[in-house]
Amino acid sequence: MTPTLRPEDLTYLDRAQRVYVFEAPVAAAPDAVFSAISADPSTWTWFPGLARGSYESAAPHGVGSIREVAIGGTTYRETIIGWDPPGLWAYRVDESSVPLAHALIEEWAILDDPAGSGRTIVRWTFAIDPKPLFRMGQFGASIVMGTLFRKAMANLSRQLMVTAD
Repeated sequence: MTPTLRPEDLTYLDRAQRVYVFEAPVAAAPDAVFSAISADPSTWTWFPGLARGSYESAAPHGVGSIREVAIGGTTYRETIIGWDPPGLWAYRVDESSVPLAHALIEEWAILDDPAGSGRTIVRWTFAIDPKPLFRMGQFGASIVMGTLFRKAMANLSRQLMVTAD
């Protein structure tokens, strides 16, 4: 799988050419949300369009773990660069089957709801140095990614409510 993306660390979130940030509530405790998000992606039945995914190594996973996912007709190979339960999970994309970016990092922050509702707020940050293919669709990217993320968090919320019962 190619092309290869530029390896970056979490500081890239502060200097990426484009940064998209989305937040959504999940009706579960932060520990449960972190466990679901950081789980083997083969269990991500809640994420729309995910065709397949897996970690390359057996659990436990953490910083340095590598996973592969296929979504929307594109396959990604990723390295975990942030793992701080229950508050932070992040990865960089190392390879992509479609030339979308020179560099790409996604950070998932799991936050207590400040309103004290017992819910968790998930903040998804998508930091990218886009190639021309991504730039062609970047005007609609925020709408598409935001819609996908909110649907994923609603699905995750429903899934975690069922497993908590």
